[in-house]
Amino acid sequence: MKLHHTIIILTILFSLGKCNPSGIKIGAPYKLGEIPPSILEVQDKEDPFLSGLKVEMEDLPGHDDLIFDRPKGFGYASGMDGWIWRLNFKTGKAEQWVKPPVNPAGIQFGDRNKEKILVCASRLGGETYEEKNRVGLYEVDIESKKIDPLILDLPKLEKEELERVYPFSEMPTFSLRDLNSSNSRPFSLCNDLAVSEDGNRIYITEPFERSDAAMGSGAVPEAIGLYPHGKLWMLDRKKNTISLTLSGFTFVDGILLDISPNEKEQSVIFTETTKFRIIRAFLSGNKQGSFEILFENLPGLADGLERDEKGRIWTGIIKKRSGLINFVHNNPWLKSVILSLPQKILPISHNTGILVIDQSGKRPLYYSMHDGSKIKDISVSVPFEDRVYFPSFDKTSKGLYSLPISSLKIKE
Repeated sequence: MKLHHTIIILTILFSLGKCNPSGIKIGAPYKLGEIPPSILEVQDKEDPFLSGLKVEMEDLPGHDDLIFDRPKGFGYASGMDGWIWRLNFKTGKAEQWVKPPVNPAGIQFGDRNKEKILVCASRLGGETYEEKNRVGLYEVDIESKKIDPLILDLPKLEKEELERVYPFSEMPTFSLRDLNSSNSRPFSLCNDLAVSEDGNRIYITEPFERSDAAMGSGAVPEAIGLYPHGKLWMLDRKKNTISLTLSGFTFVDGILLDISPNEKEQSVIFTETTKFRIIRAFLSGNKQGSFEILFENLPGLADGLERDEKGRIWTGIIKKRSGLINFVHNNPWLKSVILSLPQKILPISHNTGILVIDQSGKRPLYYSMHDGSKIKDISVSVPFEDRVYFPSFDKTSKGLYSLPISSLKIKE
C-alpha cells in the first residue's frame, strides 16, 4: 500500500472517532532524517543471504538469541516455543532442553567457566500464561538444569527523568531484601542482558513499563507510541542490590558493556530500537552521567548487540525503516488511529539485515539488507569462530542460520 493511500485511510478513521483502545502512551513528535551516508557507503551491493546462507539443525524453531560453548560442543538458543534449546554440534541436532516459566529472550553465560546460563524471560505476544509464571531474570545450572529466579520484581520509582544516565556514585540503589508488595512492581519485560567481567554485575534492559507488556506482537504498540519509558537496571549479585542505570529512553533493547582497561565498566552501549538509534552511556570517568548518540536515523530497527574477537560490534536490523514510520512519528496525532487497527493490516516491511561497527562504536564497517525470502526478522548477529549466526525472531522459522564471515565485505 502506497504511503499516501495509507495516510488517507488513517485520516478517515481518525475523523470517525477511532482511538487508542489499550491506552498506549504516546510520545512527542520525532523527526527521522536520512540514513547516515557512512552506513550507505559500506552497504553490500549483493545480498549474501541469497547464495551463502547455511541452514542446519532444522528442528530449531524461531529464536531470539544464541550462545556457544565450543569446547563442550554445545550451543543454546532462546526459542519462541518457550524452551531454551540445546544445539549439539557433535551430532548436528537441536533439542528442547529447559523451559523457563515464560518465554526466554536474551541469554548469556553467567560465569567464566560456563557452568550457568542467565536468561531474560518474558511473555510473548499472542500467548497465554498462568499468573504464577513470572517475568524476570533467571539462572539455569547447566549440569542439573535447575532454574532459579534472580529478580522478578523491581522498585517503584518516585520520579522518572527523561534520558537520564546515572553514574555509579548516583544510581538509585535498592536492597533486594527490602523489596515488598508496597514498594515494588512486577518486572514488565526482561529483554536482554550483559554481564561484567567478574560476573558480579548484570545489566538488564526493560524496553517499556506496562502491566500487559509482551515481546513480539505485544511490543508493536510501543514501537508505534514511541513513549520514553525504557530503563536499564543493574543487579549486583555481590551486594544483593538492584540499581537504576538509566531511564527515560525509548525501547531500551540490546546491551553491550564497553571494553575498558578497568575492572568496572566505564560505559554501556545500547540500542534505542524504535527510535532508530545506538547510544553510549557513561557510568564513570570524565563523562559520567552523560551519553552520546553513536548512530541515529538507522536504516531499520537495531535489536541485539554482540562483539567479536576483534572488538567489532554486530547488530541485527530486525525490520527495515519505512516511509510510513517516518511520517507517523512526525505526526503523533495519527498514532491513536493506528493503535486501534489490527496489526495484520499494518504495512510492515519484510526486509531484515545486519550492521557491523568498529570497536569504537562510531564507524560502520558493513551493512546488508535482505528481502526476507531466505530468513526473516534477524534479532541479532552472533559472530562465533569463522561464522556469524542469525537468530530469527519469527515463529515460522526453522533451523540455525549462518554465513561465513569471510563472505561479508567488511571494511577494515
